[in-house]
Amino acid sequence: MRRGKSHKKTRNAKLKGITPESQTTTPAPSFVRASIRRPGPAMISLASVMLATSAMAQDVGGALPTIDVQDTAGGGYQTTDSQLTRIPTPLRDTPQTVNVVPQQVIQEQRITSMEDALRTVPGITFNAGEGGQQGDSPNIRGFAARGDIFRDGVRDPGWYTRDLFSSDRVEVYKGPSAFAFGRGSTGGAINIVSKLPTAVPYLEGTITGTSAGGYRAEVDASGKKDNVWGRIAALYQDVPTPDRDNVYTKRWGVAPSLRIDLNPDTRVSLNYIYQGEESIPDYGRPYLPGPSYSKTDGSQISAGYYGNGRPTLPIPVPRNNWYGVVAGPLADIVKTEAHTLTGKFEHDFSNDLKFSNTTRYVSVDRFTRTTAPRSLFQADNATAVTPGYSPQLMTIGRQHFQVETDNSLLVNQTDLAGKFYTGSWLHTVSVGLEFAQETRGQQRGNGMTASNLCDPTKPLCRTSAYYPVDTNFGGVFNGWNAPNATKSTTAAAYAFDQIKINEYFELLGSVRFDNFDTKYTDFALPIATRVQGRTDNMTSWRVGGVFHPTKNSSIYAAYGVSFNPSAEFGTLTDTATSTANPLLAPEKNRTIEVGAKADFLNNRLSVTGAIFRIEKTNLRVPDDPAAQTVLVLDGLARVDGVELGVAGSLTDRWSVFAGYSYLDSEIVRTTNFAELGRELPSTPRNNFTLWSTYAFDPQWTIGGGAIYQSDAFVNTTNTSYVPSFWRFDAMLAYKVTPNSTLQLNVYNIGDELYYAQYYGGHAVPASGRYASLSYRIRFEPPPAVKYDK
Repeated sequence: MRRGKSHKKTRNAKLKGITPESQTTTPAPSFVRASIRRPGPAMISLASVMLATSAMAQDVGGALPTIDVQDTAGGGYQTTDSQLTRIPTPLRDTPQTVNVVPQQVIQEQRITSMEDALRTVPGITFNAGEGGQQGDSPNIRGFAARGDIFRDGVRDPGWYTRDLFSSDRVEVYKGPSAFAFGRGSTGGAINIVSKLPTAVPYLEGTITGTSAGGYRAEVDASGKKDNVWGRIAALYQDVPTPDRDNVYTKRWGVAPSLRIDLNPDTRVSLNYIYQGEESIPDYGRPYLPGPSYSKTDGSQISAGYYGNGRPTLPIPVPRNNWYGVVAGPLADIVKTEAHTLTGKFEHDFSNDLKFSNTTRYVSVDRFTRTTAPRSLFQADNATAVTPGYSPQLMTIGRQHFQVETDNSLLVNQTDLAGKFYTGSWLHTVSVGLEFAQETRGQQRGNGMTASNLCDPTKPLCRTSAYYPVDTNFGGVFNGWNAPNATKSTTAAAYAFDQIKINEYFELLGSVRFDNFDTKYTDFALPIATRVQGRTDNMTSWRVGGVFHPTKNSSIYAAYGVSFNPSAEFGTLTDTATSTANPLLAPEKNRTIEVGAKADFLNNRLSVTGAIFRIEKTNLRVPDDPAAQTVLVLDGLARVDGVELGVAGSLTDRWSVFAGYSYLDSEIVRTTNFAELGRELPSTPRNNFTLWSTYAFDPQWTIGGGAIYQSDAFVNTTNTSYVPSFWRFDAMLAYKVTPNSTLQLNVYNIGDELYYAQYYGGHAVPASGRYASLSYRIRFEPPPAVKYDK
């Protein structure tokens, strides 16, 4: 079992992913650099300059001089390089906070989903299902990021929970990132790195059982023969959610990938990821009635459940309480089918210039029938809950609805990246184009009301909040409502240049232009108004500088802008008070971050720190707080923060992976006085994460971790919140044989009641204390033995 010891290998700073058979570090002759400095035509393409520079270097028998960087995986908990061609510099020289959850942490904690991986990263929270929106819904530094999820640098749409069986690691790019990812990226973006073929042949299997029952099995195999590389990963799981009645998750998947080296400089690859799921959705519990405030002057209108204006907590009921429909023809269920097919062509023009073209098709089909707990009443099922009313007497409604959502994405990305000199300055450059078409179709079932199978105000759709009764009654299904359909197209171009002036200073600039066009059709509306459309032209950019006090450290500053268009989440409506109104221009964001990164202990331990400010400078707010007839772009929301991180090995036996974030958020300017001066929802001030392992000897390794999150409000008026919590985990691993490991994990040792997901409507309790036992075995062929003649 790996123990987090750094296995960094220095290599020449060639373009990431290029592995030439031979290379030199002979400096380019002076005439090469001089030729680049000579005045030339006014219009010279960047590609031609890069090609000419590299060709001249090869003509004189050497490659361009380069700086030293490290392999993508620094070993153990460290990661030194980004997977993205658009960020071609080592992470230590990248002027923003980049958190990477590596494979070793995933294995040691037995992390199975992207959401659980992101819990090891500070400054990230998760929304509960909202209005039918389900699947992964993270927030980064206080801003929604459910549209900012990528796989291998390509946007990954779809409402589903992303399993990690096909993933090597998870990267989080915080700070100014829109230049690399496009629309959104307010607080940052998430990139999942897929498992792709490796040169080392192996077969690995893992089986896991939990104390709650159920199991999970994974297989991962890779091999290479001649010029063909292959890998396949597969999964099946059937696991109940500990301490949540009736909730379980079944998942299955397969991920084959193939790479063919056509010649030493050219390769093609094809990979496919399929993930299926059948599960029971969990919408948790609602909040006690909160206080309310006037939108016109901010004065208190009602005092709320506590009678003194205090914000309220989720209703205090047993952790296992679940309010869904257990069985019957309309039982709660989620079924998901996700397909991702990717083809990639790569060619190395030289050691310092790489071209790639990626085409991907994504299809995610999701059917869900779920229950949201709504309409908290007194025992008579009709009277609103009054201050101090006993939770044991409360009743709750089952808002039961059925939604089918189908997403697709067809995208092509072209990237050209490399290095070249102008004078003595070394440019690390990346340019690219992106063309994408995304569609979404959705329809909702008709029942007791136009959109609900069960009306939460009807006695048949209600139960005790404290002592819920399982039911087979899910209301009635009267067919599907008229569907809606979205078609969005994106055409984008970007350029990045980081200039190494000397061994101490680097400057960078990057820019991206997006043309984002959306047509939204609601077939329930009259023909004259059913189609809404909007086209936005958005130019995102970032500038910054990096200073290297020593070879193994950097101090940086960066400033960038990004945009949130009205159709960012796939809908448009002519409702004047909706944030998806097509008359509204994009919201604008500006981010400034100053930080430092350094490697210590012979480069075995990476330490990072940053301070930052994010401002949404034209927040959508009502034009008139009393009438609220339309929204205007005249508000300001701000998050000031600090983030610290450490990853690597303190000794050969002791490894650590930890982070801390402090977020101070405020709605600084708005016409709605009920929100003025309030904190942003899902933005806890303090968040601390820790995971550490210690290897006593070659057989035994012990590990443990902690997560702390302070109180977090769930709405913009700050009338309800989820409380702070500490969670502690532990791990014990024993190497049974040189190639197999038995591992015990215990989660939430203190059996803490906390909320894994939340938003203004409800909060979902996390699992209580439980354990898992895993056995992992790996087979590798012995190295070939060479005999002297």
